[in-house]
Amino acid sequence: MDLYQDVRPRIYQNDWQIPRDLINPRHKELHGWEIDWSTMGEYFKRVEETGLTPNFSPLVGHGDIRTLVMGTDYKRKATKKEIRVMKKHTEQAMEDGCIGLSVGRGYDPGSYAAFEEVLACAKVAKKYGGIYASHCMRSKEPKEEGKEQPPNPIAGVLEAIDIGRKAKMSVQISHLGNQFIVTPMDNKIMDEAAVRATLKAVDDAREEGLDVNFDVIPHHNTGGIFTSPWLAGSLNTWLKMAGSLEQFAENLKMEDLRDDIKAKINEGKLFMLNPKRFPDWADWLIVRVCKEEKFVDKCITEIAEEMGKEPLDALMDVLMIDPATKHERARNKDDWMKLEYYKHPEMMIGCDTFAVDEVTVNRHPSWFFPNQNAFGGIVRYLRRTVREEKILTLEEAVRKITSLPARKHLMKDRGVLVKGAYADLVVMNPETIEDMGTQIEPRRYPKGVEHVFVNGVQVIEKGKHTGAMPGKILYRE
Repeated sequence: MDLYQDVRPRIYQNDWQIPRDLINPRHKELHGWEIDWSTMGEYFKRVEETGLTPNFSPLVGHGDIRTLVMGTDYKRKATKKEIRVMKKHTEQAMEDGCIGLSVGRGYDPGSYAAFEEVLACAKVAKKYGGIYASHCMRSKEPKEEGKEQPPNPIAGVLEAIDIGRKAKMSVQISHLGNQFIVTPMDNKIMDEAAVRATLKAVDDAREEGLDVNFDVIPHHNTGGIFTSPWLAGSLNTWLKMAGSLEQFAENLKMEDLRDDIKAKINEGKLFMLNPKRFPDWADWLIVRVCKEEKFVDKCITEIAEEMGKEPLDALMDVLMIDPATKHERARNKDDWMKLEYYKHPEMMIGCDTFAVDEVTVNRHPSWFFPNQNAFGGIVRYLRRTVREEKILTLEEAVRKITSLPARKHLMKDRGVLVKGAYADLVVMNPETIEDMGTQIEPRRYPKGVEHVFVNGVQVIEKGKHTGAMPGKILYRE
């Protein structure tokens, strides 16, 4: 994210379709090397030359293929000729050893693709026995410029299932959650109905004979990728222009700027503060650290009521008083809904994050940290399901993060403790494991994970990395 912001700064969303020639000079300056591959096979060669600690089982991204073929002209349906070229790239990736096709139907450029385009690429992956992995929160119709998408994303799940049906291939739904938007929040009867309705889509597909599974992100309030403790980050567009927390607080004294901010938010320019999509957004933002103590442990809605103001005005007033205010995002007060998904026999865990270290932070506002999932997602899942809630046996909880995903993702002799299988082992104490990160400081390693072996080589000893890199690319067999 820093690299893209360095090369082509944006006040709203980053522009991900940047030519390699513009990226590489800055990339080499930062990292000492250039991006020089053009196929998945060439990329795998670079990875193997460099070495890696974990194993890596690769999917090819439909969005990358679409960008390779359409470039920046992606905000439309592809032509038949373009789809033929996409199919060739998909075939090349599968020949190179990918295990399937991944799609991001809620993200650019994949959100603009017609069903026929995605199905065509999926059928190529199926020809090689590949799977279809879909981040599928979207409407059923391709995105169009200026056209608002329907609020309930269940149509995207049904589309993924239909891909599996028509391509006759295995489907993995990425980090499933409630696919029906319930407002206002905390109506447990409605939330329970949304859970049942979402899971019914999966169950109906499986009863039909389709091989459909899904994964769930362990930390329920913050997604998986990034988190930022700074409350000012909720208005990151204008924080970027200010450049510092202190200057942002000064800027908020300008009434016309505040009017502009409110107008842009009411137009839906900020995803998480979009009042049309999330009318209860102010309930999610909980102040945890602030020099004005009366705000601490209150959500923006409560603070606004005390001030007698609208939530957006209250949010900006808090930042004017203390621009360094830190917050947590709590869309649900507990994770009971997450636990309902964990119980499903075809559920797996997907941490949805990156391999990072304990000092990782973005250089640009809002100074994102890696998510808690990067350091303690699996541990949190085991702690909640086995030790605290006792909704799963240890054996069943482990199956959902080992042998089940290994089978689903075409990995032979992985995820099982049997003679002759690969020795990918974790030594832990399920009675003492503990995820230590918070939204304020997520970069903390968990307790209780003492030893890890990858392909028979110890990579973690007494909780510390050994420096060993025995990982392999697990090519499609």
